[in-house]
Amino acid sequence: MALAKLDPRTKLAWYILMLYFALSLQSAARLGFVLVVCLLASLILTGSLKLHKVMVVIVLLLGLQILVVQLIFCRQGVLLWQWGILKIYSEALPLTITGILKSTIIFYASMQFFTSASAQEFTLMLIKFKIPYRFAMLVGLAVRFLPLLKTEYVSIIDSQRTRGLKMENVWDEIKAILPTFLPFLYRAVRRSTEIALAMELKGYGRSASRTFSSDLEIKGYDVALITMMLLVICFSLVYRLLPLL
Repeated sequence: MALAKLDPRTKLAWYILMLYFALSLQSAARLGFVLVVCLLASLILTGSLKLHKVMVVIVLLLGLQILVVQLIFCRQGVLLWQWGILKIYSEALPLTITGILKSTIIFYASMQFFTSASAQEFTLMLIKFKIPYRFAMLVGLAVRFLPLLKTEYVSIIDSQRTRGLKMENVWDEIKAILPTFLPFLYRAVRRSTEIALAMELKGYGRSASRTFSSDLEIKGYDVALITMMLLVICFSLVYRLLPLL
C-alpha cells in the first residue's frame, strides 16, 4: 500500500496543510475543492474509502447541529422569516454549508492522519523532533490503549446483556450507559495500573535514552512532498499578507 511507504512526518505535513486550508478559507467552493482533493488523495493512496464510511453519519449529525445553531443565532443578511423571537436570515444557509465543509475537512484529515501510522511510528516521529522518549512513548501507549478499552467495553455490554439488560434500540443503549460506566471505569483503572507496573518492572525512564527495534529514515520523495506542502502554505500566507503591505 502506497500510504504505508510514506514517512509519518509527510503525513503530519499533509495534516497541517489540510487544517490550514480548513481554518483559513472562507469560500464554500474552495473548501469543497479542498475536500475533494483530500478524498482523492485517500482514494489514490489506500485504494478505497470504505474505512471512512462512518464519517458520513458523523458529518450528518454535526451538520444538523450546525444548521440548528445558525438558524437560531445567525443575524447576517436579510430577514427571511420570523416567528416570535425566532428569526431566520439569508446568510444562515451559506454559513451552515461553510461550517459543515470546514468541520468535514478537519475531521476527515484527522482520521487520515491518526489511522495512517502505527503507534511506534508516532513515537519515533516525536523522538525525531527531539522530544524525550519518556513523553514520546505516551502517545504510542495511548494509541495502543484505546483498542483495549473498546474491547473491554464490548465485553461489559455482552455480559450485561446476558444478565437481562435490554439493548433493543437507541434509547436502551443510552440508558445502559449508567450500569456499564462503573465496570468500564474499574477495568480502565485496572488496565492502566497493570501497564504502569509492567513499565516500572522493565525500568522505564531510568536511562536518558533507549533503543528501538526500528527507525525512521526519510526518503527523497518524502522530502519533496514536505517541501511542496510547506511552500504551498508559505505562498498562501504571502498572498494573504500582500494586500496589507
